Amino acid sequence: MFLMPFIKQINQLWAYQENASYLEIHIGKRQLEHEIESLTLLEVKPTELVYKKAVDGKADERIIFDMYEDKLRKKPGFQPIIVGLKSATFVELDSLIEMTLITLQGERYVYFLKK
Repeated sequence: MFLMPFIKQINQLWAYQENASYLEIHIGKRQLEHEIESLTLLEVKPTELVYKKAVDGKADERIIFDMYEDKLRKKPGFQPIIVGLKSATFVELDSLIEMTLITLQGERYVYFLKK
């Protein structure tokens, strides 16, 4: 009898953690969509997206989204977009980019980004 409330509480914590992981991935995906909205796509590579940003009075700046350790980041600089990833892969389709994310826990998420 003592263990039943404890086991129920553990199951609720696991379910919450799973949902929190999904929310973090989804928020990161929305941030990525917002970032690329004002950029021009140059190239889709299997492990990175390359964009350009027009800079007033200067040459175009290249913006790259790629994996570093367990993060999908934005370069130049180091701006983490999504953390807790094992891998992020990209495939260019006709009018979309297929983004597949695998978390450190082995969860797999597939999203489609506008070109």
